[in-house]
Amino acid sequence: EQLPSFDRLVISVGGGGLLSGIASVVHEALPEVEVVACQPRASAVMAASCKAGKIVEEESHPTLSDGTAGGIEADAITFPLCAKLVDRFVLVDEQPIAQEMQRFETIYGSRIEGAAAMALAALQQDEFGGRTVVIICGGNVSDRTFDDARQLADGHRH
Repeated sequence: EQLPSFDRLVISVGGGGLLSGIASVVHEALPEVEVVACQPRASAVMAASCKAGKIVEEESHPTLSDGTAGGIEADAITFPLCAKLVDRFVLVDEQPIAQEMQRFETIYGSRIEGAAAMALAALQQDEFGGRTVVIICGGNVSDRTFDDARQLADGHRH
C-alpha cells in the first residue's frame, strides 16, 4: 500500500522462510517485480540448490551473515518456493558485508546484522536500475561480531 509499484525486490536468503513469505505476497500483487536473492559467497547453498534444481549438500564457511548461513533441510517447503520465486541470485563477499554494517551504523546510529548488510552490499556491487526495494532484516548483532566486522571493513583479515 505504501509503494504501489516498484521494479525489484532485493532480499537476503538462507533457508528461504523470509524470502518465501515476502516474495509470495509481492509476486501475487506485482508479478512483474524481479526478485533478487542475496547470499554470502561463503555459504551460498540456496543459490547452488536453485541452480541445480534440487537441494544440494555444499560446505558452508563462516560468514558475518550468520542468519543466512547453512544448508537446507531435505524436506524444506521453502526450497521449491525459492526456486519458483527468485529471478536471480547475487553472491556477496565478506568485506562488503562488513563495510555495509559499519556504514549503516555511521549513517543511522544503529547496528544491523550481516544478513541485513548483505542486501545493502548487493546494491553496491550490482547494477540495479529502476525502483528497488531492499529488505533490511535483523539488528541482533553481538559486540564481538560487530568488532570483527569493523576490523574486516578496515581491511584487516577476519
